[in-house]
Amino acid sequence: MKTMSRLLFTLTFLALGTVSLRAQDCTCAETFEKVVQVYENDYALFHIKVTETNRALYDANTNLFRKKTDRVSAIEECLPVLEQWLQFFRDGHTYIRFKGNSAITDTRRSIVMDKNVFLKQIKNIKKTKTHKDNDLLGIWKYGAYEVGIMPKKEANNEFIGVILNSTNVLWKLGDLKFELKQVYGNDYEVVYYMDNNSGRKLKGKLQNQEHLELIDFNNWVKVWPSNTHTVTKAEEAELYSDFHFRMIDGKIPYIRFPNFYEKEPAFVDSLIQAHHQELVNADFYIVDVRDNNGGNDAVYKPLFPYILSGPIQTPNYGLWLSKGNIDIFLDGRKPEELDEEGKAEYDYLSSLTGSVFWPDGDEYASTSIPDTLYAPHQKVAVLINKKTISSGETFVYRTRQSEKVILYGQNTAGIIDGFNVLTRRIDCFDLNYPSSLRAKDVAKNPIDPYGMAPDVYIEENLDVLKFAIEHMSILIDKK
Repeated sequence: MKTMSRLLFTLTFLALGTVSLRAQDCTCAETFEKVVQVYENDYALFHIKVTETNRALYDANTNLFRKKTDRVSAIEECLPVLEQWLQFFRDGHTYIRFKGNSAITDTRRSIVMDKNVFLKQIKNIKKTKTHKDNDLLGIWKYGAYEVGIMPKKEANNEFIGVILNSTNVLWKLGDLKFELKQVYGNDYEVVYYMDNNSGRKLKGKLQNQEHLELIDFNNWVKVWPSNTHTVTKAEEAELYSDFHFRMIDGKIPYIRFPNFYEKEPAFVDSLIQAHHQELVNADFYIVDVRDNNGGNDAVYKPLFPYILSGPIQTPNYGLWLSKGNIDIFLDGRKPEELDEEGKAEYDYLSSLTGSVFWPDGDEYASTSIPDTLYAPHQKVAVLINKKTISSGETFVYRTRQSEKVILYGQNTAGIIDGFNVLTRRIDCFDLNYPSSLRAKDVAKNPIDPYGMAPDVYIEENLDVLKFAIEHMSILIDKK
């Protein structure tokens, strides 16, 4: 039974129905044991990350944290202990969030707010002694979002970012995009709300008056009030944070992908087609996926006819079939509620419990090639760094097989050996873990946690774009 028609295709990014509990019903020790059970039974890479060689180390680490959880009295203080234990796996697709005792699973809140109201409030707030010189307050932009940052009521060191404008249809005026709590100086703890309404815990730093960095995630630029001395840098930062095509020096096409979720494949395809002549006539062009935090692989595929030089291989993926994962694949349905075909698939999957199922059979990889390949003798500079993650990395994995491509920058993040993240509600927490394997040889040929190396390594403090242009120009001249 090689092909699963429906159950398997409900796999990607499913979330198990959550059950809210009161805080007093949650204890750190009990939650820890449940998290350990999920990872030992359901985490796709557990038997790769924990082997006979390091099993004693894993057991000792687990017992150490088990003792720590016994000493945690307040459930809110359990999160850092759980996070530290999960770090053993060194998996960027592994994370846990504290959900509290709220019966509301939709964590995104809306505030009655528009730009005029916001501006009026901020102007009054900045007249106060407490916030007179606060550079955080104002209007900030990243990609599809424009937010107003203002203080939380009755909290001098806590702030909220409220949507003032968004081209992402999932967000509307007044939605709460993130919350910030000042730790010390310009350092902040951040809760960033995702499209599925869950809150992601991040670190933030106000790098300067017009640059707010959410560490290892994204960068925001202030658009009001603007510092006239840094307008140019602010404009560059704003451009960098959004998907776009532009010509550098009138002759070098540059395509920026800050992520692969804010634009649809059709939008990317139409933009590429509109600039077809510039792309095929150039000696080389640049694709920038630095700080790309992933999304949908389909978004970058319209570029394949321009970037590939021939066939590429994509490893066939595997599904870790535990009882817990199979139950999630059912998407809340009971086996007896399935039709005849669905029941047969369920019974087949259940017979494989405790093993990896490879939907595409025994072959290591599938081979694909676009119907059309443009400018086969052209070169393409792909810019990467340690914040190129998830689907950003799969883009690099596929395109580096092209003879046209040269990678510039630093190693990618290294978080794609496990994917198809599932969410499990465990007491007062949401636990996220990969349920699938990238390839059959991830144990012998891993990409995690070190990432993929560039062809030309460039220090982080150097101008990678400028270097790549100069380096590629010399290559073209010599050729």
